[in-house]
Amino acid sequence: MTIMNLETIGQLNRQETILLDCRNIMDQFDESERLVQRDAVAHAVHIPQMPYMFKFDGINEGRHPIPEMSVVDALYDTLTEGGRYDVLLFADENSFFHTRLYYLFLLYGHKAYLYNDDLAALKGMAEEFREVDVELPIQFESTESSFKEDIYRSMEEVEERLDENVLLVDVRSEERYLGISEPVDYKKGHIPGAVNIPNGKIHADGVIDFGALDDVMEKIRAYEEVIVYCGSGMSATPMFTLLHHKGINVKLYAGSFSEWITDDSNMIETAPNTL
Repeated sequence: MTIMNLETIGQLNRQETILLDCRNIMDQFDESERLVQRDAVAHAVHIPQMPYMFKFDGINEGRHPIPEMSVVDALYDTLTEGGRYDVLLFADENSFFHTRLYYLFLLYGHKAYLYNDDLAALKGMAEEFREVDVELPIQFESTESSFKEDIYRSMEEVEERLDENVLLVDVRSEERYLGISEPVDYKKGHIPGAVNIPNGKIHADGVIDFGALDDVMEKIRAYEEVIVYCGSGMSATPMFTLLHHKGINVKLYAGSFSEWITDDSNMIETAPNTL
């Protein structure tokens, strides 16, 4: 998996690469379509958030479950004609929809590129990329899934690792992490032992700053494993992408806090923890 910016995008054969427009508005399906229609990017294929980035009857609990392998496989095969073409994922500023799909492609063993730079610049060269006319799949053969990469953690696996040399990173706002406010979920606080590194700290000018955590990377590397989470497993994927790019043994807790709180035996903290 490769991160692309304006300096490296020239490595791609643009006529063999399909642009995937991952821009969406969380849980607002019609408004997401209108957003893309108002600001269309030439030659790009828009990927709706559901069922391709989350699926309500997916493989875990929580607000935005991971889709089954058959969903992601069918999407990838349809777009790339069975791997014949490359895909380059992009979204708008401070987004996580492209990193979510990037994570899913990695999880199920598919090659993809992630664009991490100025969107206006990409729009200016969009017509150089391959133009395709595809109908995205809506029927899927199987509900069974097998992961090609060890980057997923279930609630049970997180529970087992609370007392081990594992770092939990909560990327939500400090107010949600500390339980001061909670606009979405019905319980407040964070998973015991988790530290808070809000998403805003790893973004600069709307894109992921891959050097943002260099001052604490030595501490992070001291852990055998890092598990990142958010409210529902969507907005933790930029942090996953950064740490994975840095060679960290990082996993996504897919169900995240919205799944954690469904088990009344799971403890919740409001006091802060530090690296």
